[in-house]
Amino acid sequence: MRVSPALLVFMLLLLVACAVPVRHAGFVAAVPYRTAPLPERTKIFLVAGGVEVANFAEEVIAQRALWLARGFEPDEIACYWTQPRRGDLRGDLKQYRRLAAALRDCYPAATSLLRRHLQQQADRGDLPFVYLYVSSHGNTDILPLDVPPEHIPPHERALFSQYVIQFGAGVGRGVSPCALARALRDGADPRDLAFSPAVLRGLLKAFPAATPKYVVLQACHSGGFLLPDAIDGVTNLTAIAAARPDRTSFGCDAGAEFTYFGAVFLRRLIDTPGPPTALDWPALFARVRADIDQLERRVDVQRSLPVFVQTQ
Repeated sequence: MRVSPALLVFMLLLLVACAVPVRHAGFVAAVPYRTAPLPERTKIFLVAGGVEVANFAEEVIAQRALWLARGFEPDEIACYWTQPRRGDLRGDLKQYRRLAAALRDCYPAATSLLRRHLQQQADRGDLPFVYLYVSSHGNTDILPLDVPPEHIPPHERALFSQYVIQFGAGVGRGVSPCALARALRDGADPRDLAFSPAVLRGLLKAFPAATPKYVVLQACHSGGFLLPDAIDGVTNLTAIAAARPDRTSFGCDAGAEFTYFGAVFLRRLIDTPGPPTALDWPALFARVRADIDQLERRVDVQRSLPVFVQTQ
C-alpha cells in the first residue's frame, strides 16, 4: 500500500510525540531551550510568552512552518517559548508532546534575551525588514493588589504601572511584582524585566528609520502597546494588536489549540501569500477584524476590538 507524504509526516510526528516523556521533569529535560547564538540573518521573531496553556506555542510553531514554506530559511527565523509548569503540562499534555520536536529549536521567552537579540539585529543595520509576533497573556498593569501604590518605591511603581505582556521564561515569569522588585534591587536593568510598550518602542526605534517593522501582538489589552505615545517616533511601522487597550482577547484556555485571534490571524495570513513586505496589511487586518467580530458575537463575549496602526 502506498502511503501519502502527508500521512507519512503525521505518522512521524506521532512517533516523535510518543518518545517524549509524560512526567514534568522528563519533559523539561527532553525539550531544553535553544542556547546557540542568534544567526546573523534572523529577521522574523516569534514569541510564545504565556504560561498555563500550549496554544501560544502552537501559534509560534505554526507561523514558523508558514514562513519556512514561503521560502525563508531556518536561520532567518527565531522562536521563543516558555516551558510549562507541572500543572500546565498536565492540562495540555498531548499538545505539548506533539510540539516537542519543533520547540527544541526555540529560545526561552525572556524579555532580556529578546531585547538582546533584537538590539543585535538593529545594530547590524542591514535587515530588509523585521517581523515580531507575540502571543501571550497581557495586563493593564502588574501592581500588587495588596500594597497601596503610594507605598511602592517610584522606580518599582514605574515598572509595575504599565501595560505588560507576559514573557514567562523571564524573572518571576515576567509578571511577578515580588520577583521583579527583588531583581531591581539587585541592580537589574528594568528593560530586561517586563515586556512593556516602552521596551518595544525602544527596540523598534533602534532599527534604522527606513527598515520596515511589522509587529503583531496577541494578548489581552495589547492595544496599549500601540497608543500614540507608545509608538511615538517609530517609523515604517505596521502593527496589529488583538485587543483594544481596555479589552481582553479570548481562547487562552487549556484544550484550545489556538487563541481566537491567533487562529484567525494565521488563517488569513495563509490566504495572503507573500513575505511581510509584500502583504496588503490594511486589507489583511480588515479581514481579521471582521472574522474576530463574527466569532465573538457567535460565542457571546465582549468584543476585543483589534487595533491597527501604520506610521510613515
